[in-house]
Amino acid sequence: MRPLLVLGLCLAVSAGEWPRFRGPNGTGIADGTALPAELGADKPFVWKTAVMKGKSSPVVTATRIFLTGHENGKLYTIALDRKSGKILWTREAPGARDEKRNALNDPASPSAVSDGTNVYVFFAGFGLLSYTADGAERWRSAMGPFSNFHGMGASPIYANGRVFMIVDQDLEAHLLSVDATTGRQLWKTMRPEAVHSFSTPVVYKDQIIVPGSYQMVGYAQATGKEVWRVRGMTYQVKSVPVVDGDRLYFNGWAPGAEPAEKLVMPDFPEMIAKYDANADGKLAKTEVPKALMPGNWDMQDLDKDGLYSARDWEVYQNRRRANNFAMAMKLGGTGDISQTHVLWKYEKSLPDVPSVLLYRNVLYLVRNGGIMQTLDPSTGEMKKQGRLPNALEEYYASPVAGDGKVYLISRHGNVTVLEAGANWGVRSSGTFEEEVFATPAIADGHMWVRTTTALYDFAVR
Repeated sequence: MRPLLVLGLCLAVSAGEWPRFRGPNGTGIADGTALPAELGADKPFVWKTAVMKGKSSPVVTATRIFLTGHENGKLYTIALDRKSGKILWTREAPGARDEKRNALNDPASPSAVSDGTNVYVFFAGFGLLSYTADGAERWRSAMGPFSNFHGMGASPIYANGRVFMIVDQDLEAHLLSVDATTGRQLWKTMRPEAVHSFSTPVVYKDQIIVPGSYQMVGYAQATGKEVWRVRGMTYQVKSVPVVDGDRLYFNGWAPGAEPAEKLVMPDFPEMIAKYDANADGKLAKTEVPKALMPGNWDMQDLDKDGLYSARDWEVYQNRRRANNFAMAMKLGGTGDISQTHVLWKYEKSLPDVPSVLLYRNVLYLVRNGGIMQTLDPSTGEMKKQGRLPNALEEYYASPVAGDGKVYLISRHGNVTVLEAGANWGVRSSGTFEEEVFATPAIADGHMWVRTTTALYDFAVR
């Protein structure tokens, strides 16, 4: 496997840290030290600490573990001592606006990011905040309100002295860059084609790579200028890309974007000419034929006026012709590289939320129902598909790996540890007997798992 390319202007990450959602550059991998072969509430652990509600994933520095949470309508950043699990401090966000979100979303879904010392957090109910390792507020930047149909979910990332926050929402989607020392906005790049999505960006050389509605885009870190784009993707993305050398791997899935569900929709002028009974230039529910009626009217009604404008109808059209697939692409191009840099696509049995995992030259995908697949990263050829025992349910945490093992945790806390390999096998099963949405963190032979009520530290003893 080619060495992971996290070079140039990107922050150099210590092997003993897990500084952002899904670890170094979102890869989900921490190799080099022995890791536990079993996980679960009844398995040996180093420590267990009760924590407040929240679905953000733990991030780890040399001395701290950072989480976000909420309690009694308030939003908090939490710092724990990495060695003991003791809560060192909590800091309440200066605002806690309650925004519309999916029942599975949470006021503290986005994970923190650290530069190795300081921590940066994002709350949909307030915006961006930064604290020192000891909990002193460094800066705050109020943002929103947001127009994400399911609520915000992407996490901030850090690179080259900057914090980047993707704000993919139904109105005025954009990518934001702020100075990590002061919180001052450096640039803001609008994304007029984007609607609500939840994927956290990754870094490639001097670029920020952002998956979103219908396309993936590479932006220059320094300026926010678009460098390249790949079109033809699905409309609502959640998973994180994986960069390996000059290749990128990604999975995008959304309801209604399966091949059998595609529908060619008339353009808006044709709809108005045929069906706009009151001649107001918009479409009401009573004016749209049943065969063309969306299953969820409100999702495409971006300004929530009960009517479809030309923009609303375009979003609906795009949604009905979107494409679900996992893919590999070659990095390094400029402009529209949709036809030149996509190496392969795979369209069967795709994950919804969990990201792909590339580990020891095997690509892993887990989808709801506990269906596990391995692919050849060079060709996209499936190597093995099977169901995970005792975990045939939904998956929101992404797979992580190290020490020749792949770790998967289902929504209801059922754990599967695999022997890594294209022809994977199940090494152990366990359970936390409560929900798990957060992706585990790994560093220096330790694995931290956040459940509904607690944060666990596991290690080989």
